[in-house]
Amino acid sequence: MKVALVRLSAIGDCTLVLPVVRALLRQRPELELYWIIGKAAYSLLKDSAHPRLHYIPIDKPKNFSDYRKLKKQLAEHSFDAVLAMQASARANLMYPLIRSPRKIGFDKTRARDWQWLFTNERIDFSDEHLHDSFKRFAELLIQNKLEVSADDWLITLSHDNASAIANMSLPENYVVINPAASKLERCWSTANTVQLIKQIKERYQLPVVLTGGPDKLDHELAQQIESQVEVINCVGKTNLQQLAVILHKAKVCIAPDTGPAHIANGVGTPVIGLYAVAPSKLSGPYLNQKYTIDKFEQAVQQLLGKQLHEIGWRMRVHNRQAMDLISVDEVMAKLSLILKA
Repeated sequence: MKVALVRLSAIGDCTLVLPVVRALLRQRPELELYWIIGKAAYSLLKDSAHPRLHYIPIDKPKNFSDYRKLKKQLAEHSFDAVLAMQASARANLMYPLIRSPRKIGFDKTRARDWQWLFTNERIDFSDEHLHDSFKRFAELLIQNKLEVSADDWLITLSHDNASAIANMSLPENYVVINPAASKLERCWSTANTVQLIKQIKERYQLPVVLTGGPDKLDHELAQQIESQVEVINCVGKTNLQQLAVILHKAKVCIAPDTGPAHIANGVGTPVIGLYAVAPSKLSGPYLNQKYTIDKFEQAVQQLLGKQLHEIGWRMRVHNRQAMDLISVDEVMAKLSLILKA
């Protein structure tokens, strides 16, 4: 059986697909899987290999020329099924270019931008974590339960990137804080982050490493924090695999709803997730839900004046005050469970 899987981004979401891919290949030895993946996510997962896993890294199409190039790239392939795990306008336009009698997409509630017009089968809706929705694609394909093991989650890291991190002279023991998310409203306040760092240093005598990407928001938040308290600032100084190595070596990662939280989850590091704008049950660090602090329900009540049963599945609290509902003491309490002090 030859199967195409389409999930280009985001980075964190692709780490949630990886264990599904591994479990599917293990349970179906006759299956060859071709993962059409964004180049950024591929740079992180490229060493997470399997003899029957074939990556097709691409840039997300932006114009007619890009789609024509993709069609030519896929012309040699004919698939038994397509797992359409990405629902967006640009991704949806890719599905007619992939030759297959079966195109499995999201249910109508979760299928963004009219995805159901480009697929002929759908998974059932459930108010569930994104990783569990990805499992549903595989289970519909194989008509059986998918058994995901702990090892299926682990992102494979190359030795070269481990060597590069060694050159950064990081301490042997440290805590990672990733301050930035894709939007400012999902970020915890600088004041709370600074206070947390001070308490970590005082109680645990551990240095704090700041991580993040090259975006302006990442740098601005890191600079605000660095101007008030001593930290090791690695924001924008690593590629994704190097970031994963830093996270792997950390005692714990503290982060809002952002890709590095999922990367840490995928390298076996405990994650304290900070959630209020969106519910963590949908997108939190999957293996670390017991450490996650979720104020979404409280934010809905206080900032939207509604109860959870009154809002739709897509509703978010687009207000940075939501993140202020998470206290430093709550984060320190979760940290004590991990560091046992």
